[in-house]
Amino acid sequence: MGTTASRHLSAEELRDIQHDTGFSLARIDYLYGHYQALDRDSKDQVLRSELLRVPPVAAHPLAEHMVDTMLHPSLGFRHFVRGLANFRRSEPLDRKLASTLRLFDEDGDGLLSAEQSHALLARLPATRREMRAMRWRLNQVLAEKELLDSEDVAHITRGLDLEQSLSLRFL
Repeated sequence: MGTTASRHLSAEELRDIQHDTGFSLARIDYLYGHYQALDRDSKDQVLRSELLRVPPVAAHPLAEHMVDTMLHPSLGFRHFVRGLANFRRSEPLDRKLASTLRLFDEDGDGLLSAEQSHALLARLPATRREMRAMRWRLNQVLAEKELLDSEDVAHITRGLDLEQSLSLRFL
C-alpha cells in the first residue's frame, strides 16, 4: 500500500479499523497522519487543544463536545477514529442524532434534560427562524415530559439539514 498507516499498522489492524469504523483505507491513512502529528503531554496523551485542530474535527459544529465526550483523553488511534466514525457522511441520520445526544447527555442515561436540550440547540447550525422553530418545538415537548430521547431531538430539529451539518468534512 505504501501509506502512512500501513507502515505503522498491520494489515489486520487496518482491516479491523476499517470494519469497525466504515472509513476507507485512504481516510484511515489521512486520519492516522493527522493523529501522529499531534502534540502530546508528558504521559504521551494527545492534548485536547490538538484534537480540536484536526481539520474534520475543527470544522464540526459540535467539535468541543465531540472532543470532550468521545475523543479526550485519547486512548490511541483506534479510540480516535472510532469516535469520529459516529459522524461519517454515510452514517445514517438517526445514528448521528443518537451520537449527538450522547455528546450532551452528562449522566449517560440516554436522555437530555431541558438545560441539556437548550445547550444542544444553541450549538446547532441554524438560522434565527430555524432556531425559533426548534425552541418552540422543544418547549412543546418539554410541556409533556421532562427528559428527551433521540426521537424527540429528531422531531425538534426537523427541517434542518443535519445529515450534512453533523457530518465530518475532510479537507
